[in-house]
Amino acid sequence: MKTYKLEIIKEIPEVLKSKHPLIFVHGAAGGTWYFSNFQEYFKDKGFISYALSLRGHGHSEGIEDIHHFRLKDYVDDLKSVIDSLDEKPILIGHSMGGAITQKYIGLYQEEVKAAILLSSAKAGGIDENSPLGLFFSDARSFLRMMRKKTGMEKMTLDDLLNETIFNGRFSDQELEKIKKKLTQESHLVKKDLLKPYIAHDVKINIPVYVIGSFDDHIIGLNDLNETAKAFNTKPIILNKLCHFLTIDPNWEMAAIEIEIILAHILDDFVK
Repeated sequence: MKTYKLEIIKEIPEVLKSKHPLIFVHGAAGGTWYFSNFQEYFKDKGFISYALSLRGHGHSEGIEDIHHFRLKDYVDDLKSVIDSLDEKPILIGHSMGGAITQKYIGLYQEEVKAAILLSSAKAGGIDENSPLGLFFSDARSFLRMMRKKTGMEKMTLDDLLNETIFNGRFSDQELEKIKKKLTQESHLVKKDLLKPYIAHDVKINIPVYVIGSFDDHIIGLNDLNETAKAFNTKPIILNKLCHFLTIDPNWEMAAIEIEIILAHILDDFVK
């Protein structure tokens, strides 16, 4: 079996306030850069954190093999990080990273303290006819749908990114920098995202939290509610954050909610 060297960013605080590390799992086409703001924030709050670039993403190896990877391969990448730890981590997965997190706890929940899903792929798999489902399975149909929805018949790919994914939150110069960081995503993984991530007979016993935004045009309120219901919880809904809430200009709103969750679930957290 071929192995790939992964890019892993580790941040260590000067004063440790919890023994449980945070592991950040990025979404489609992303990398460790998704979480640079969050890692600095939680470093200041006393948490060790890890952000990994999945194989074929960021500065990890495997870019040439990207279309051979399955969602289970990304789960294996996450497991390789967790297996190196002495304490159970809290997993924090964004978008596709939320699907990876769900699949991981469906297989290895005993290795995890808790999970937090940020604008996550819907529990049970993405609806093939939803905006995100079309985005992954039929990009041309997705573009036609968004053109009709917005009334922008000549919407370009850049318009699509800016209006539907980034909500016009970034300048043209900022968007160019973001686009240069994005990678391709595996065609096989896109198909895997349409299927259930957790076997129907698996009961999840660890805490799972769901965070999203009213203004996310990719993961809607129905998706958030269904995911929260699957884990017997209620979603935390924020305002004015785009789908990429980890890099949104108001990203700190999401970080604060995560901090509140951590204070609630960690009995060793020193305030």
